Amino acid sequence: MNLNSKRVRLLFISASLLVCSNAWAEKLMTASVPGNSGSAALAVIGGKPVSIENFRSEMERQRGVFDEERKQELLNSIVRSELLFAAARSAGYENDPEVIAAVKQAMVAKYLRDNLEPKLAGVKASDQEAEAYYQSHQAEFGTPAMIHAAMIKIAASPKTSAHKKSELLKRAESARAEALALEKGVPAFGKVAVSYSEDQDSRYRGGDIGWLQSGKADGRIDKKVSDAIFALKTSGQVSQVITAPDGYYIVKLIETKAATVKAFAQVKDGVKYQVVQEKRRKIESDLIEQLKSQIPVTVNSALLQTVSQSDEVKQVGPPPLPKR
Repeated sequence: MNLNSKRVRLLFISASLLVCSNAWAEKLMTASVPGNSGSAALAVIGGKPVSIENFRSEMERQRGVFDEERKQELLNSIVRSELLFAAARSAGYENDPEVIAAVKQAMVAKYLRDNLEPKLAGVKASDQEAEAYYQSHQAEFGTPAMIHAAMIKIAASPKTSAHKKSELLKRAESARAEALALEKGVPAFGKVAVSYSEDQDSRYRGGDIGWLQSGKADGRIDKKVSDAIFALKTSGQVSQVITAPDGYYIVKLIETKAATVKAFAQVKDGVKYQVVQEKRRKIESDLIEQLKSQIPVTVNSALLQTVSQSDEVKQVGPPPLPKR
């Protein structure tokens, strides 16, 4: 175990002991008062005794058969924990920010276990609820319509002269004419893309740009180009020359795939899981809203906008790509 792991483990032990210190004192560390019927102490740590009654309670909590060796191990463990707890308190760890944060997290976790988890445990979804969810979220249980397309790009820019643009447009028209003259069996734009296209990613694949989700803009290409692709209706259909900010394009529809939706029976278990998760989120959200109604909360959104990360934090991230 490395130093950091040991530190985290000690921090967790300290926090846990601080959270339950009052209960521990009441339950596990009960003094035997002379003249009373209290049990004799099994051990005394810093004036705090370990009673037989509460030692038995700890045995029951851990379960299993306790022979002499295991009983001794348990007592040693209690003594060790109480020693660490006493040392931590003596060293002022109760006021350590990390311990306070850990105690806070432990308290929140305990609160959720007591007040939220019992409500979540019984959440279920009926077949009717699952089917209603399925009917209103069918897009989640299938694949959208897809379009397989190809393109030829003749590059230009807003700074290109009018004369040069005219020449490029003529080149694009020539590329389209040759594309229309291709035999039907030629995939995509074939050799025409190799001769004309300046899109290096697709040029040597006949201009093939792969599959696009029908009707959904693709960040790889200009919206004018994707709109022209979606407007094509028949496999093999070639568009007119498209003028875009970065040049001239010709696109071709290779094939399409219709949208599909899985039958309810195929996804029933998954749908039920989704319904249960939504119900659980609603229960948790309701708890938070209930607490907000009991405990005043004020958020300063204007001030939040003024908060910025330190330069040190901003620099944490992947290194920049090398310049070409």
